[in-house]
Amino acid sequence: MTAFHTPVPLRWSDLDVQGHVNNVAALDFTQEARARFMAESPAPALLVDGSVLVSQRIEFLRPLVLSDEPVDVGLGATKVGAARFSMAYQLRQNGELCARVATVMCPFDFENQRVRRLTDMERECLKAISVPEEPWRKMSDTQLDGRGEPIMLAPRWSDQDRFGHVNNVRILDWVQEARIESTSSIDPAMARRGQLSSNDPDADLWLVARQDVDYIHQLAWRPEPYCVVTAPLRVGATSVTLGCEIIDPLEGSTRVRCTTVLVHGGASGRPSPLPESTREAMTARLVV
Repeated sequence: MTAFHTPVPLRWSDLDVQGHVNNVAALDFTQEARARFMAESPAPALLVDGSVLVSQRIEFLRPLVLSDEPVDVGLGATKVGAARFSMAYQLRQNGELCARVATVMCPFDFENQRVRRLTDMERECLKAISVPEEPWRKMSDTQLDGRGEPIMLAPRWSDQDRFGHVNNVRILDWVQEARIESTSSIDPAMARRGQLSSNDPDADLWLVARQDVDYIHQLAWRPEPYCVVTAPLRVGATSVTLGCEIIDPLEGSTRVRCTTVLVHGGASGRPSPLPESTREAMTARLVV
C-alpha cells in the first residue's frame, strides 16, 4: 500500500547487458519519486535544503524490462520521528509488483554538517502519506572489517549530487562494480555477459534478489580512490550472499556497508543450482 504515486519513464541507458533494467537504476527511480514528492509538498526544504539516507533495502520480485510505459513508483511514510523518518516504496510495471524498497532518512544541515530536527510542517507532510510498515526478512549483519577481495575505485565528478557528496544511488554503482570484478576474480565462471573474460553471449545470468545498504559516512569526490572489499557471507543452493564495505584508506574508516543476495539465473534467468566451481570458490572465501 502506498499513498503517493508518480510515473518514471524508462530510458535505454537503464538497461544492462543482461537485457533488463539494472538493479541500480531501479533505486534511481525511488529517489526520483521521493524528490518529486518533496518538491511538490508544502515542505520542500526536505529536498532543497537536504536529507541524507541512513539505510536502504530493496527486494526484487521480478525483472523490470524496457517499455514505452513508465514504471509506477508509489511511496509512503511508515515512521516519523523527531529527526528521522522511514519510507516504503513499490515499483510496478504493467500492474505487477516488481520491487519493494524501504529507506530511513534524516533531514540534514549541510552547512553545519549535522542532523537537524524535522519541522512541524515536514512532520505533517510525511504523516499525510502514512502507510503500514511491511516486515522484512533479517539479513546477515556480519562486518567484514576489511576482509575480502579489494577493488580500488576513484570517484567521478558526475557521482556527486547537488549537496556535494557522492549520491546514494551512485554508491551502489561502486558496490555493483566491485561485486562483478571480485566475484569473477574469485571464480572466472561468474564472469558476466559483456566482460572481456566472457566470450559467451549466452553466459549465465546473475540477478540481485535483495540488497541492504547502511550509509555510515558521506563520501566526497577526490582524486584518491576508495577501497571496496567484497566477500561471501553465505552460500546457498542457488544464491550467494555477499558482504561489501567501502573503506576510506586515508582515514581507515568504513563509509558504507552492504549485503547482497545474488541469485544464479542460469542462461534462462530462472534460479538454478550454483555451478560447482562457484560453490567451491565461494565456500573457501566465506567470512563468518
